[in-house]
Amino acid sequence: MGLVLYIIGGVGPAFMNSISSILGLRAILGLSIGLVTPLMAAIIAENFKGNERSRMNGLTTSANGIGGAVFLLIGGTIASLGWRGVFLTYSYGIILLILVLLYVPKIKPDHGNKTNERSKVVKLPVKVYMLGLASTGVMILYYAIPTNLAIFIVDNGLGDASTVGYVTALSFFGVFLAGISVTRLLSILKKAVVPCILLIFGLSFLLLSQAHSIWLVAISVFMMGSGFGFVYPILLNKMAEAAPIGRMTAAVSLLSAFANLGQFISPLVIHGIQAIFHLNSIRNVFMIIAVHLGGSTVTLLCLSISGKKRVLINRKV
Repeated sequence: MGLVLYIIGGVGPAFMNSISSILGLRAILGLSIGLVTPLMAAIIAENFKGNERSRMNGLTTSANGIGGAVFLLIGGTIASLGWRGVFLTYSYGIILLILVLLYVPKIKPDHGNKTNERSKVVKLPVKVYMLGLASTGVMILYYAIPTNLAIFIVDNGLGDASTVGYVTALSFFGVFLAGISVTRLLSILKKAVVPCILLIFGLSFLLLSQAHSIWLVAISVFMMGSGFGFVYPILLNKMAEAAPIGRMTAAVSLLSAFANLGQFISPLVIHGIQAIFHLNSIRNVFMIIAVHLGGSTVTLLCLSISGKKRVLINRKV
């Protein structure tokens, strides 16, 4: 059903002649994505465990990244021939629909009937909602750059609309690389994962606030994509671990809802910061975000170091 709505909402605007009808079909497209995305993650949560689940979440995020990069470039090329052609590219959803009908498991994993019956009345733990809020924060940060990138590049004389497309594609490429590397990075960083993610996000905002060349913009956008491709599979994995058996689909759907909320309010938060501090440039907003992320990184590192010292003292005692 989600993919059928995706095809209708995606391809439909190519045959419309009014902006209201196009917006209505885009709403249907958004509804379809809201149906498909949580189920995609839920299938992984239900059928994989441990490192294999983390790896699959990373591969899924990676596929989203490379798909975004490729279709962004394809869309830009087709747009030069006419705007209706861009919407026709959504017809690839027909191929996805066929693949889903043929290969996606139709039977849920057997966790035991009694366990499933009990799990229907089990409430989602607080940790699930905390992870959802974390996904909202990640999306606010991640979409702070793409939603302002076109204005930033054009206003600073760093390029035109095509430049924005190419730079945005670099963000998706960063998502791809981080997604396929997430399992190995987790094994290397261990408890330093969260400070490292905050550091990546902070540096990307810092670079962009000081960028006066397209190359610095490209590096910062790539870093932002890498940070997102690193953190989102971790959130999906943690959500699957926190959710009771039988409530994984509900938990992952909640994560997706919180993530979409973050994407929606990201530009509102950015403009809110600009209005509160009376800033006349988006550069200053990026600098404020970078400073806060830097402070959070230092705080977490200090807490981690003090925690290790306490453990050592307790062992000696």
